[in-house]
Amino acid sequence: MKRTLVLLSALAFAAQAEISSVASDTWLQIGDKVGRAGMAAVLLEQQGGIIMTGGANFPNAKPGAKTPAERGAKAYYGDVSFLNLGKGCTTPQAEVIGKLPAPIGYAAFAAYGNSMVVAGGCNDGGHVATVTCTDWDGKEASTALWPELPITVAYPAFAVVGSKLYVMGGQEKADSVTTLSRCFVLDMAAPKKGWTEISRMPEARMLAAAGVVDGKIYVMGGCSLHPDAKGAAERTYLYSVMCYDPATDTWSTEGNPMPEPLVGVANPLPSQGGKLYVVAGDPGNYYRASLTGKAPAIHPGQNFTVYSYAPAVTQWIKEGVNATGVATCPAVQWGDSVYIISGETHPGIRTPLISNINLSK
Repeated sequence: MKRTLVLLSALAFAAQAEISSVASDTWLQIGDKVGRAGMAAVLLEQQGGIIMTGGANFPNAKPGAKTPAERGAKAYYGDVSFLNLGKGCTTPQAEVIGKLPAPIGYAAFAAYGNSMVVAGGCNDGGHVATVTCTDWDGKEASTALWPELPITVAYPAFAVVGSKLYVMGGQEKADSVTTLSRCFVLDMAAPKKGWTEISRMPEARMLAAAGVVDGKIYVMGGCSLHPDAKGAAERTYLYSVMCYDPATDTWSTEGNPMPEPLVGVANPLPSQGGKLYVVAGDPGNYYRASLTGKAPAIHPGQNFTVYSYAPAVTQWIKEGVNATGVATCPAVQWGDSVYIISGETHPGIRTPLISNINLSK
């Protein structure tokens, strides 16, 4: 089994980079050979692996497809798989262990105990408010319906503080030409109490990234929507970073925005040593060029750069370059390791590979 190791260069622009390496394990992948974007995936540490579900792809796309017609119909999935990474497992393979009540993609998700919670998202029927909790004890998987979100929402930012899942922003309906600033929280330790609406974000957005440092939630990047001349949704890519303090239910805007706007960063943001790590995402260069008719013939692919952000000093660091550029993918952290699950490499094109970033200092 071939393994490729790609070293990160120390390209710090605020301080010296300290990530040691990025290992692109070509033998580690999801069960779908096409790959998927918009999956949900979390670590079940007691079970020694990653549980994952959902996502979407274009299984009937023609080779080299560039147009919607060449890609064919978009397919959504609801199978639940488990990737055993525990001790003694020398050849990890994703094993199907169950199925959600309906296919889903681009949802919020979180781990709680031996369970994966999936909230909102979308499928062939449009955007949903459905919330599911899938439990996996190592032998049998079971899925229960939890209280629905107050509104339908896909592409939200999301984060967990303690036992509480926060769902922030997103797009309410598939044909919405604006994004949401509304935010909700659910105590996963007491799900029957349902969702509570909290203060709205200062800036509405979808496909934003979110992570937690010292009990505060940082939401960054993503895009807003507005109607173009024909009334269709047009994106504005965002640089700003916002901070939510659950203790006071208040938002503030950070003084140092992102080095570049990124949509669909690997979520939730990994954290270590007081820093959040921003991996993957779409910088929007091709999209902006397409609006003026100046897009290159070949899409350059998604973001390869790995950034870190230290909220205490509002400092950004360019940590290095990842081996593969992807967007709209889960990030699953286990100690020093961060697993980037599948994702989109180019418009309509997915990869089944799972890359592993080592955050050890």
